[in-house]
Amino acid sequence: MGFWKKAENPAPPTNTAWEQRGLPNNELEEKCQTPDVEGQVQRSHHVSSELERRVVRKLDLRVVPLLSALYLLAFLDRSNIGLCANLGVFASNARIAGMEEALGLDPHGSRYQWLLNVFYIAYIVFEFFALMWKIVPPNKWAAFVVFGWGIAATLQSTTQAWATEMVCRFFLGLFEAGFGPGIPYLLSFFYLRHELGLRIGIFLSAAPLATTFAGALAYGITSGHSAMANWRLLFLVEGLPTIIMAAVAYRFLPVSPEQARFLNQEEALVAKARGVRQVGDVTRVGGIVWRDIGATLIDAKAWITAVSPSFRTEFPAPF
Repeated sequence: MGFWKKAENPAPPTNTAWEQRGLPNNELEEKCQTPDVEGQVQRSHHVSSELERRVVRKLDLRVVPLLSALYLLAFLDRSNIGLCANLGVFASNARIAGMEEALGLDPHGSRYQWLLNVFYIAYIVFEFFALMWKIVPPNKWAAFVVFGWGIAATLQSTTQAWATEMVCRFFLGLFEAGFGPGIPYLLSFFYLRHELGLRIGIFLSAAPLATTFAGALAYGITSGHSAMANWRLLFLVEGLPTIIMAAVAYRFLPVSPEQARFLNQEEALVAKARGVRQVGDVTRVGGIVWRDIGATLIDAKAWITAVSPSFRTEFPAPF
């Protein structure tokens, strides 16, 4: 008895058939004694609801909080130079901490606006990096992009000119483009379609959560008297935790539901059966189906979603 129906073992191939496959005879016994776990999963239709709830609960406690924490850090790293409104007067955390004077930014010029816009230019241009979640194991790709934007965010504390700050902001947008847009696809590895909405909502809520305390955090960092300029200290303190979280993502983000360390063997098979139930396959990473990309490119909804933000973006002259 179990959460799947017991599958009938197929008759073992004859020695002649085995030899025709070019395999040694002594592998016959070993092959026949190996349980067809994947076959059992693919034929599984009767999963215990109690066991399935336990699997989903473990995923909710391990996967969603980790991804949300990374997204929160992403928003902190991009918004420490971003605009925040206070009684109608626009200022930025780093700008009011002395960055404007240090980098020679004209208070009435457009250079500061370009520091904001270059992030989103890179973010839009490199948003196709979301496809890498399908090619590279999720823990490795997450660690790569988190480490990348952590380095870019931290290096902002070393810039001496507007041009080098522009380069840091560009690479910050480039690496962040490889994270957020692909998370809905990544979560579809672990959740059924009707479960995704809530988890994606929790993930996206990390952004407004970050804005609730970003200003207070920046004030706490920049209100002291350190040997380093306050705005440089802000970039350094908010960038270093992201670099550390890259190692956390590599270690704790599961490659797939059935390979999650926090699931036992029975729970892993349930997670695998859920994936089969949703997409009819147990493999989600390893390559791109170009036919699907072509279908997306001719879908009007995809273009409307991609183009609509550009109507709200202004690109001032750099000088």
